[in-house]
Amino acid sequence: MIAAIIDIVASRDASVPERRKLDRDVRGVIDETYKRFKEYCVAMPALTQGDSIELLVNSWHPVVFLLHRLLMQSLEVRIGLGIGEIIVQNENADDCDGPAFWNAREVLDEIKSRKYMNKSAGIKSAEEVLDDEKITAVNIILLFTVLLGLSSTQLQHCFYYIWENKRISEIAEVVKTTKGNVSRTLSRTPCYLLEEVMTYLGSF
Repeated sequence: MIAAIIDIVASRDASVPERRKLDRDVRGVIDETYKRFKEYCVAMPALTQGDSIELLVNSWHPVVFLLHRLLMQSLEVRIGLGIGEIIVQNENADDCDGPAFWNAREVLDEIKSRKYMNKSAGIKSAEEVLDDEKITAVNIILLFTVLLGLSSTQLQHCFYYIWENKRISEIAEVVKTTKGNVSRTLSRTPCYLLEEVMTYLGSF
């Protein structure tokens, strides 16, 4: 299993009304993620102190989906992934513990401490872990890296194409633009390749 801790950067700098709205929005994304990918969540994702999201998963799907949705809201995020033993104490991820969570927190703290080298993600694992878990963690990092290179509009269009399985005409209707604009936006991204890779990695 993989513990993922997603940190929302600079959220503490927001005003009280902004923090309340951010809290509502993030909780909505977490609920959406859990309802959609409950089968891949070993525990219910949790928002801790309004700034970090903790997940315990056995697949890349919920983590990448959640990251995509957060990036669509123009939020800057960073993620620590930990692989190792898990102690499931309750149905909520923030009530679970063990080396996987310790590793995730350690790598996230290391990312935060870097002042002169920008880094958004990292992985730390126990010495003896399954190759499948390592591959899943690497897939999360690679897919996240691709998403980081997209603009807000590209993220939005790719989201509907990849996760909602909408055609260009349907995307144009949802985002209130022309089919030509959607087609041009998608053609300037790796969206089509990304969808093929995700399908290859596991049907969703």
